Amino acid sequence: MKKTCNVSVVMCTYNGASRHLREQLDSIFAQTLLPMEIVAQDDGSTDDTLAILHEYAAKAPDGVSFRVSVNGGRHGINDNFLSAMALARGEWIAISDQDDIWMPTKIEEQLAAIGDNMMCVCRSVPFSDTGAAVRHDSRTPCCSLLRLLYASMPGHCQLLRKSLIEALPSRDEYGEIYSRTCYDVMTGTAAAALNSIVMLDRVLVMQRRYEGAATYAGYDTRRVRSGGNAVYMAAYGLWHYRRVKPYMTAHFNARRQLLMWIGRKWQAACDEGRDTKARATADNDMMREGMKLLKWECRGGITAIPGLAAMYVKHRHEIFYTREHGPMAVIRALLHPFMQVYNYRYLVTKVYG
Repeated sequence: MKKTCNVSVVMCTYNGASRHLREQLDSIFAQTLLPMEIVAQDDGSTDDTLAILHEYAAKAPDGVSFRVSVNGGRHGINDNFLSAMALARGEWIAISDQDDIWMPTKIEEQLAAIGDNMMCVCRSVPFSDTGAAVRHDSRTPCCSLLRLLYASMPGHCQLLRKSLIEALPSRDEYGEIYSRTCYDVMTGTAAAALNSIVMLDRVLVMQRRYEGAATYAGYDTRRVRSGGNAVYMAAYGLWHYRRVKPYMTAHFNARRQLLMWIGRKWQAACDEGRDTKARATADNDMMREGMKLLKWECRGGITAIPGLAAMYVKHRHEIFYTREHGPMAVIRALLHPFMQVYNYRYLVTKVYG
């Protein structure tokens, strides 16, 4: 009989009744260190997803509680995952997509690495068995707050303390952030803001990519690192700056409000003595620098460009995907205010539901 640990695996499903769901559940059952429970919450599937979940609940390994919950109506990705995490009873939460495959030691390795931090993130590698375009950057990613203001650590890579969820606002308390980003951006931002996130540089998830997946995006050749693409993106940003900048301002203002919320909520939790195990605090240098950076991002018009460029140069090692050296990193930082326009052009026509 395998050992279990105080981890809740939280999986959200929607029309996943293909072999993908079975493969992922099999990989969770095959963990070298089993979770105490699996919480599977379905968002109104119309296929056989629920039948598969109940089938696996009936044959869960000894010591593992498998609970199936069904939403009353469609909740969407954010509300589905955050409400499912609220149901978890473990001290730690491991987030699971319905169509990936976990390496057998995922839970064991992340639990060993998290220490007294609020979050441990691992690496994942995309794969496709349908011919969908996949792209993988083998470099070790930075998980500092300043980078996570622009990017995310995917939910399927996250192991987090349940107490971290208390730092996040509900939709009723601050709903705008829900319409502008995804749940894993919120959890990753919260952990990084508290200076309590650790990167485990190990590939522990095989991320399935296929057209129709909730997070699938086509391959953008302009994002391939090259001098030509850098020139193109900078030129695009110069030309479209005035059109896209107001949308970027609203986007980053929502993140600024989120950081302020996290700071207030976490300080209140610490004052009340509700977090005694984690060393996380909202009073740290990176949090203060993050607020400064967002202040510049929230400034409209071209007057924001000098301040943004200065912040990008100063923090180029924390903002870019991985640590970069030499004069090209400085040049890239100086061009970044314009290159960001290309990265955020989708805001003109699209927001997250």
